Amino acid sequence: MRRPSGFAAFSVLWAGQFLSVLGTRMTNFAVSVWVWDQTGSTTQFTLTLFFAFAATVVFSPVAGAIIDRWNRRTTLMLAEIGTALATVVLLTLFLTDTATLWQLYVLNFVTGAFVAFQVPVFQATITLMMERGNYPRANAMMFAVRTTPELFAPLLAALLLATTSIELVLAVDSLSYLFAIASMLLIALPSTPPRPKDTAPSTFWQDCRLGFTYIARSRPLLNLEIFLIVINILAAVGWLLLRPMVLERTGDDADALALVLATGAIGGIGGTILVALLKTPRDKMRYVLWGTVAFSVIGRIVYGVSDVLLVLGFALIVVHMCIPVIDGYATSVWQEKVEPHLQGRVFAARQFVEELSVPIATLIAGPLLEFVIVPWMAQGQPGASLFGGLVGTGPAGGIGLVYVAIGVLGTLLAVVSFLTPSLRRIETILPDVAPEPIPDEPDPAPDIPATVGAKQPVEATVAR
Repeated sequence: MRRPSGFAAFSVLWAGQFLSVLGTRMTNFAVSVWVWDQTGSTTQFTLTLFFAFAATVVFSPVAGAIIDRWNRRTTLMLAEIGTALATVVLLTLFLTDTATLWQLYVLNFVTGAFVAFQVPVFQATITLMMERGNYPRANAMMFAVRTTPELFAPLLAALLLATTSIELVLAVDSLSYLFAIASMLLIALPSTPPRPKDTAPSTFWQDCRLGFTYIARSRPLLNLEIFLIVINILAAVGWLLLRPMVLERTGDDADALALVLATGAIGGIGGTILVALLKTPRDKMRYVLWGTVAFSVIGRIVYGVSDVLLVLGFALIVVHMCIPVIDGYATSVWQEKVEPHLQGRVFAARQFVEELSVPIATLIAGPLLEFVIVPWMAQGQPGASLFGGLVGTGPAGGIGLVYVAIGVLGTLLAVVSFLTPSLRRIETILPDVAPEPIPDEPDPAPDIPATVGAKQPVEATVAR
């Protein structure tokens, strides 16, 4: 029987990933509750997240080199099987009542290493699976995989924890990987693009570095990456301060916080649907930059000056609606401008530098707010006199001032980008590097790592 290809194949793959990520988010919630119950330590809790995050960053260049060398199905299954085995080991530890913190650290590090493959390989595979006009839709759908489970997973995990145990949550997560693996076996996946015949052989270490040098040598792509890094840092600062901001504005009302977070998740779903339904625009960068303006003005400046719950919820909806627009269209530009046989390495390099935005934002937001801005915004201090009428005073006023500041910076970044020809006109300056792909036939042979220089189908060849 002929296996689905093209967008139909991607939809099957997407469904498997959605179920897999939903199970993973349930495990993350359940384990975080367990760590907190066992230790009551925020340091221990954040360390479990740190090891997973650090492994993803460290292994991103390695993942990129492997993605461009191996068969796509092999790489996708490697990522899924690796994370599934780590979950099964974790389940075994809890079933035998031998789970300890250091074991969680190790397993989170292993899981983070396999996660390093997932985003780059999916972004690189989208390029080969479907027509160029469907790139934004596919990217928005993959964004939904990363965000929508956040709305449902904590509720499902909390229900299972209240009625059963953490072991059942881990068992559900382990089973969810079967759906992801099955989705990869049911569809036709594109072959790995061959390297051009005139390309000199490269070592594995050279492949690990290639993504960084490729971006650095292209002024338009370098400017785009700098733009995305700055936006990620500003967005991460806002994300880190979101919960304390709402709690300060609402008098520590946990129900109000839950409501605001839920409205944000709904906004993310709405933004994903919007990008999926709209016809792909010719000038995607214009949408990226206007999305950044809306994100900054409504989602940050308005958020910083208001203490009305309805306004906070609306602003967060706008934020999450803008993110799929910015992410989906910006990623589509990369997919159109980077040669398919290089995309694994280039997208992994992007992941490496963009993932660093979270620790950078943490280093900036925490100390700056606690030791500088909040004291400056206390009653009777200069900051309170200057900005108290706009954002309030004390901790709430300090957080509000940070939101206004990052909103202003985001708006200025968009204005500068509009005025920078190499960024604003990147889609016309850089040519599209490959013809629209033809849907692949199912591979009759078993999937094995592709060797450099192996013959590939005509649709996988690269047009420089």
